[in-house]
Amino acid sequence: MIIGQNVCLCPLMHGDAPAMFNWLNTVALAHWNGSYRPNDQMGFDLWYAAIGGDRSKVMFTIRRQGDLRLLGYVQITNIQPVCRSGELGILIGDEADRGRGFGQEALQLALRHCWNDLNLHRVTLYVHGDNPRAIRSYVKAGFRDEGRMREAGYVDGRFVDIAVMGALRPTEEGRAECFQVDSSRDRGR
Repeated sequence: MIIGQNVCLCPLMHGDAPAMFNWLNTVALAHWNGSYRPNDQMGFDLWYAAIGGDRSKVMFTIRRQGDLRLLGYVQITNIQPVCRSGELGILIGDEADRGRGFGQEALQLALRHCWNDLNLHRVTLYVHGDNPRAIRSYVKAGFRDEGRMREAGYVDGRFVDIAVMGALRPTEEGRAECFQVDSSRDRGR
């Protein structure tokens, strides 16, 4: 368990499945991640059971401190050990829990896990370009805009831009190493 001030990142539990199944089948929530496609119970159960066995993925539930009520989940996927990179995704399930800082704190805890435990150097995420609340939250957590894929998503009958954002592991000075050249390689060392 990774404990923050207001939330903690916890492993999945069997009791989490019904809420997650509901979130994945809620049209409005699905539209923030792409086109809506209903999930059947058997397919969901197979996906849910396989989560822990996939070494290229880490998934946490987001819970409130104290009552441990399920708020959502955060996942790091496509973990590439050689490149020390991965992709991050987050979902806060209920509208009443959004905009209260839970997702922001969960993002910061997840990034700390990426740097300190997974030894990643880079984390990428993709977000709908017309989701300013999410983009502001990602920027606040340390992600930077890296460009847009024009009309790369299809949601609710229309094409939407997908913003690509990235975070780099902080250096000891607290800033990201970006495009630094290792001069010792150039000298044949």
